[in-house]
Amino acid sequence: MRIEAFSEAKNPRAPEANEDALLILPGRAYAAIDGVSDRDGTRYEGVLAGRFASTLVRRRLEEMLGGRQEWTPRGVVDELTAAIDAAYGRFGVRARVRTDWSGKIATTLALALVDDAAVRIVLVGDSGVRINCGEIVREDKDIDRITALLRRAAWRAVKARSDDPAVWETVSRQVAFHGAGQDAASVAPWLNAVDLAGIAEVANAECRAALPGLPAAAIGNVVARGIVGGQGGHQNNADSPLGYSCLDGFAIPDRFIRYLTLPRAEVRSIELFTDGYFRPGDGFGVAEWEAAFHAAEAEDAAKVAVYLSPRGSVGGNWADDRSYLGVML
Repeated sequence: MRIEAFSEAKNPRAPEANEDALLILPGRAYAAIDGVSDRDGTRYEGVLAGRFASTLVRRRLEEMLGGRQEWTPRGVVDELTAAIDAAYGRFGVRARVRTDWSGKIATTLALALVDDAAVRIVLVGDSGVRINCGEIVREDKDIDRITALLRRAAWRAVKARSDDPAVWETVSRQVAFHGAGQDAASVAPWLNAVDLAGIAEVANAECRAALPGLPAAAIGNVVARGIVGGQGGHQNNADSPLGYSCLDGFAIPDRFIRYLTLPRAEVRSIELFTDGYFRPGDGFGVAEWEAAFHAAEAEDAAKVAVYLSPRGSVGGNWADDRSYLGVML
């Protein structure tokens, strides 16, 4: 068996702020866990909500899977959901987070359970898995596509007003996070109310073209309100056309969870990763995935051309935390 792992914070100078976590229980279980970045600075036990979430999930998985009890994939998800709910109870915020998603303890999960007979994969959210260096399985969220196109429209508009890439990133990220309907004072002096209206028009048109199956009203709401105001109601919401999955202490509709069961004899390698990797490695291992990461950065650091994202890389900071865990069986 060969195991390779790597993780780096979006700000490499602040590793303590990395909201990703990795689980390695050799011969039994492996996971890549991506804590959802907080929106308002919410902290639990002195750390940001996303880092608390990924650490909580990793520790609970260690307790669960390191023992003798056998767990079904759905049982793992339900137990992690219960652990997050219990944390809400300890902190006295259970009522608040029912209506205010910014305080939620939330994370994705890409988990591989291994025994002599099978490899069982569980995916919640947009962390992914690659088996035998072949096809990648992960959730691509339509809502991320909307906020990425919104940010690109803002990025183009502010680029016409400034020569500073840091300004392009800061202002376009402000629009992606708070929407084209926010008070124009938040993006002054680079943009004004007329600019925001134009950005909304462009973003709505590009989103409708890219996502023709979605209701225009649903797209328009996210464009107007951004990530902070327009995303929370879709998390684990099976009734929403923009619904997506996340471990957040609330029930996850089963159709939002991906399960794969593969004969153990057919699996040569398992690679788990978080969404800070915008393209996969050409082969197995940290060196291959890091080479692909840096190639993507060279090709589109701003994440507005080839690798659309609600955030870009600038000034030595990456668009997102990234983590990789490869297991050669």
